[in-house]
Amino acid sequence: MTMNELKQQLAALIAEQEAIEKSLPILDAEWRNAPSNYSPIGNMIGSPERSAAMDRYSSAECRLRAIPSSISRIEEKMAYLERIEQVDDIKAKSIQTMSEAAAEVEALKQTQSHLNQRLQTIQSDAQQSLEKAQQAERDAASLYARSLASGDSDGEKSANSEMQKAAKQLATTDEHVRRQELIMEALQVELDSLETQIANAKQREDEARRSALNAVELTLEEKWNAAAEHLVALGARILAVDYARGNSGYGFSDLDVPRFGPFHSNLRRSDLATAAGAISAEDLLAA
Repeated sequence: MTMNELKQQLAALIAEQEAIEKSLPILDAEWRNAPSNYSPIGNMIGSPERSAAMDRYSSAECRLRAIPSSISRIEEKMAYLERIEQVDDIKAKSIQTMSEAAAEVEALKQTQSHLNQRLQTIQSDAQQSLEKAQQAERDAASLYARSLASGDSDGEKSANSEMQKAAKQLATTDEHVRRQELIMEALQVELDSLETQIANAKQREDEARRSALNAVELTLEEKWNAAAEHLVALGARILAVDYARGNSGYGFSDLDVPRFGPFHSNLRRSDLATAAGAISAEDLLAA
């Protein structure tokens, strides 16, 4: 069945649906206004006219309920034909998207690795600088205490000077570490952003892979359906030979071959039997 045929069927169903919707109030009124007969004791009973009007209304209502499912089946077939028509393009674009997304993931991971290394270096340098400044201050304090204990006034003055230098250096180092921490926070924000970008690129790659595989599956299913049609033709001739010999054609009794898409049902023996019924012995012998 072609796309144009399906479109014509769809248009006809929609027109029918609209016509029935418009007719229902009229049919309902005809039913309610139809004449009624009365029993001998005065009870109202139906009449042929009323029964006919009710049947017309019920049939129209039943048909109206059935149309949406018919429309849905036609739309499913149309979508299937569109996918078949676009399958090669979908596969090519999906594979291209997979390649681009994989390349993006690789580039983002390289950037991520570089920033991680830089972050670790800054963290290590800041920690070492702070530990060194703190140790210098502790060493100066220890020297001052020893000088004070030994009564070494010159050593005391020298140690006091070293403590002041160490304190200034520690203050400078604290400020440097504070700035480094700001840089590390900014780097972490960039790393978090990269992680999100990598996850999104991987998701695009996975979705493109699924799309490409779906396209491959659809192509293979159509090839399978074509092979199944060949089996129908061949199997029908085998059954026709059996019929021509006067037998009942018990072959293929357990046949159940799946077929794909909204245009096909599973292939069963009855399909072969129907096709075999149209093949004469003369057709078989002439082949």
